[in-house]
Amino acid sequence: MDIVGAYACSHAGLVVSRKEQASEAHQTAVFGAFKQMGTAIAALAPDAIVVVATDHGRIYPLTGVPQFTIGVSASAKGLGDAELPALEVPVHQAFAQAILDGALSQGIDLAYSELMQIDHSFVMPLMLAETKIPIVPIAQNCNYPPLPTLARSYEVGRKLGAAIRSGPPGRVVLIGTGGLSHWVGTEEQQQFRRRPAGTRLGQPQTGMTITDTGPVNAVFDRAFLDVICTGRTPSFLREYDTERLYVEAGNGAQEIRNWLLVAGAMEDRRANVLAYADVEEWLTGTAVVEFAS
Repeated sequence: MDIVGAYACSHAGLVVSRKEQASEAHQTAVFGAFKQMGTAIAALAPDAIVVVATDHGRIYPLTGVPQFTIGVSASAKGLGDAELPALEVPVHQAFAQAILDGALSQGIDLAYSELMQIDHSFVMPLMLAETKIPIVPIAQNCNYPPLPTLARSYEVGRKLGAAIRSGPPGRVVLIGTGGLSHWVGTEEQQQFRRRPAGTRLGQPQTGMTITDTGPVNAVFDRAFLDVICTGRTPSFLREYDTERLYVEAGNGAQEIRNWLLVAGAMEDRRANVLAYADVEEWLTGTAVVEFAS
């Protein structure tokens, strides 16, 4: 397979459900960037889009939390969460199967699902890009600690890129989606999820509280975007770990693992920011980035 394009972007159902609460300038920038991404992907004419996203605890509960999962079913079922529509997204099974085999040969022990489900992290970017191209869905655990180390996410990306390139003939585009800075839920809810593995199942907890506004660390976001766009991911990995990321950018920022994975797959190719907006009403630093072809 040839990787003919790659993107990284934020996701949040609130970007859609609270669209009108953002300034007109932010709406124009963000929605325009997703539209630009979709138009560019259509022009590249890929056979499939490999989407690296996450699960927010709805698909993989604490009874079984895989770190990396690829969907090999004929389609992936969108849950209809975060006020987005429930839908079925076609999966390019032949590519998914080849990537699974290739990843295993590269030393990545991917879990796999023959009944793949996806949440808003997959659906929102595909919806705003207005694409119907079949996908290969890959879910990374960015939600329930312990999480893959940031370095491991990057390493998996490099090996996954090699697995894709060694696969059968075809054209694919990569999309990694998550982050940027955002704090989701109350402090108590955030700390509950950070408790050690084995101490959470069956304990009293509530769903995540979604506030009217939430803090965004634009300084962190812009610095991270600069790292990605200048191909300096290894320097970021030397400076940051999971704890520092929590402190500076919030629990939601753990999803930048999906950006790191795509950066690894693209071998730190330079990128260009199509849009960035620090929208507190969306509770998320929101960006779209295009990697050089």
